[in-house]
Amino acid sequence: MNQQDLNPEKILKQLQETETKFQKTEEELGYLKSIIEYTEDAIVGIGLDGTILTWNPGAEMIYGYTSQEAVGNSVTMLIPPYNTDEISLILAWIKSGERVTHYETLRRRKDGSLVSVSLSVSPMKDRTGEVVGASSIARDITADRKLELKLEESEEKFREVFNNANDAIFLHLIKADGQPGSFTEVNDVACQRLGYTHDELLKMTPSDIDSTKTRQSMPQFMGKIQSEGTATFETVQVTKEGSEIPVEMSSHLFNLRGEKMVLSIARDITRRKEAEAQLRKSLEEKELLLKEIHHRVKNNLMVISSLLSLQSRYIKDKAALEVFKESQRRARSMALIHKMLYQSTDLKCIDFGDYIKTLTRELFRTYATRDNIKLNLDLGKTLLDINTAVPLGLIVNELISNSLKHAFPDNVPGEITVKFHKEGDQFHFMVADTGVGLPGDLDFTKTRSLGMRLVNTLVDQMNGTIELDRTRGTCFLIKFTEEEFNDVSL
Repeated sequence: MNQQDLNPEKILKQLQETETKFQKTEEELGYLKSIIEYTEDAIVGIGLDGTILTWNPGAEMIYGYTSQEAVGNSVTMLIPPYNTDEISLILAWIKSGERVTHYETLRRRKDGSLVSVSLSVSPMKDRTGEVVGASSIARDITADRKLELKLEESEEKFREVFNNANDAIFLHLIKADGQPGSFTEVNDVACQRLGYTHDELLKMTPSDIDSTKTRQSMPQFMGKIQSEGTATFETVQVTKEGSEIPVEMSSHLFNLRGEKMVLSIARDITRRKEAEAQLRKSLEEKELLLKEIHHRVKNNLMVISSLLSLQSRYIKDKAALEVFKESQRRARSMALIHKMLYQSTDLKCIDFGDYIKTLTRELFRTYATRDNIKLNLDLGKTLLDINTAVPLGLIVNELISNSLKHAFPDNVPGEITVKFHKEGDQFHFMVADTGVGLPGDLDFTKTRSLGMRLVNTLVDQMNGTIELDRTRGTCFLIKFTEEEFNDVSL
């Protein structure tokens, strides 16, 4: 040793460097010790024979054993009885220098309960590189497993509902252009109904299973879905064999992980369509039958009118002849109603304004042989049920006939005004003339005239009211509210 090696300053510097290294090592060891002591994971040192060598507070918290109870005992104390071979397998891997990472298994606590853990085991080596033990880190994943089980259970329930629904269910994306993209999921009903396998449908889009007409309307449907978030419409799907199935589609828009998706439920409405077609056919048959009934009633009334006309030729008494002619006109007024019903698409209601116009013109042709009487019509377009139209038609016939026959003797000029309108729920029908008027002492409600007695009876039958105004000629005003009549099935 030379004098330079005994230099006090150099020796002091070396001692200081050595002390610094020891301090750093102690700090690192303290840091590692703090991690081991305060981590919530169980860190356990294990010998190659399975003996527990070290036991941190995290292990005590997870397994329930203290360090004094655990160290020196076999790690098999933590293994459930039915899984004892697991530790032998893990130690075999460790001895060969392999690692075990994120191995999910069960461990037994001190109280006998089981805890789910995620296990990572690494080999511990000495300075020569020989494996002398194992370091085990276990994380309690019981809460995670419970959540996973709940999710699995929820998914299983969803799958059960999804695949056992009575309707076909489709889930598809929306492309950037707003049109439907590929299916991302379909249920078993969709596969069975369309004849495709699950994998085949997942390679297709809604356009591949829609009819040509449906594809033409698809932009309109997609626009409604995206603007309103939901849409229900009828469409036609085509099976793998080319058969068409009418369906009612209910679609809903939602976002899934940032992508727009559409969930569509397709209900087979084949039977509904068949029932609608059958009902439509039945309705057409009933309409045809009703038309035939109205046609025959009209013909029968015209036959009665013709018979009365023929019979009147043999009557010499003027009063009796007039009775026959009036009866003939009444039959014709009812026949006109059935003629208009036969020609109407409604078959139950007629436009009574048109009826008054037609009937009035016929009466004018019969009675007004000269141009001394002017006709004023103020008629609204108002539909009346046949049950109201028949009695009101007879009233129209009587009142206009009376004006034509009696209001203008000796061809005195004048006017006849007919009005028919609806005001609120009430109908107003008026016949007025500028003729000579009724005698001042005549009570029209008690007259012996068959025509006026018929008018009064029919107004009562309609639950209406009738008023007479003698200010200028004669003016009858009838007010009534139409009753609701129940349809009678054929």
